[in-house]
Amino acid sequence: MHKLFSLMVMAAFLSGCAGAPPKPSPAKPSPVVTSGEQQNAMQSAALIKARSLTVEQELASLNEMLATMEPDFTLGRGDVLSILVYDEPDLSLNSIPVGPNGHISLPLVGSVKAEGLTPEEFTEALKQRLSEFVFEPQVSVMVLEFKSIEFTIFGEVVSPGVYPLETNVTITEAIARAGGLNKGQFRATTVELADLTNAFISRNGKVLPVNFIALVRDGDMRFDIELFPGDFVYIPSGLSQEVYILGEIAEPMAFAYRENMPMSRTMAMAEGFTKDADITRVHIVRGTLQNPTLIVSNFEDVLRGKAQDVALQPGDIIYIPPKGLATWSRMMDYILPTMQTIWTGMLVGRTLTN
Repeated sequence: MHKLFSLMVMAAFLSGCAGAPPKPSPAKPSPVVTSGEQQNAMQSAALIKARSLTVEQELASLNEMLATMEPDFTLGRGDVLSILVYDEPDLSLNSIPVGPNGHISLPLVGSVKAEGLTPEEFTEALKQRLSEFVFEPQVSVMVLEFKSIEFTIFGEVVSPGVYPLETNVTITEAIARAGGLNKGQFRATTVELADLTNAFISRNGKVLPVNFIALVRDGDMRFDIELFPGDFVYIPSGLSQEVYILGEIAEPMAFAYRENMPMSRTMAMAEGFTKDADITRVHIVRGTLQNPTLIVSNFEDVLRGKAQDVALQPGDIIYIPPKGLATWSRMMDYILPTMQTIWTGMLVGRTLTN
């Protein structure tokens, strides 16, 4: 809630630094106004632009990429193996770990190096050693636990860090091992802090097209792929993106953005409207200072189910106008300074963090 006022103070401070001469106000942009059918069409276009591929297309792209990738599993210290030598039960071992020296000690043949070999390479090494004592030995090696290889999960999870990659660890299992997604408190309500829209998994320097919203929110387990050694899973914070609500409300506020965030839910979290509020003409300003888009929504009709709710996007400004404020130019007189303040604060914040 206080971030909006911090941005305003910062912008005012910057404008007065070093005694700089006042600059002429920038030309007032002409917003693109949408309403009714135009609004619905704009919403659809925005959604298509934000996620141009369907879930099925994303899944096809993911499977195509996975088909070109082979896991690079090599044995290491601490990995637990099961070794079966057919018709030779005395030579078979179950749940035997690779030792601190990277070797495994077997009956008859003694110490055999395992570290740095793939399971297939280690199997061939065992066959060669056993062939000195057994005629055409048939050997099978199964990895019960990979403890030497790891994956990384960072961001908005309870316990981010590096974890051992045991067999068949999927994305959802990785999130579960990290304690699940972080949650916070807002007005005595538990809210999720993760931004699944921009979450990603990186493998060998390539970002895999995993739809985290479909996976986590909708339970589409087709995106729940098995992790490879060195995979990096990142769940960014939704607190780095905000929407703002201004105008005829008790107190201007900023809210952390999360995917599928409707206007009505944000309005419900506000402190309440003033007696002069005109909720039949709620304005949502979207885009840049140079090319803003103005969406007009009748909030009363939304509440009655007579109008479509508006899906918000990061950086949206919801403006509740006073009754009698009719023209777009007068509306932008009220909203434009706030847009300038927010964008100035964003630019300063990015400069300070770089």
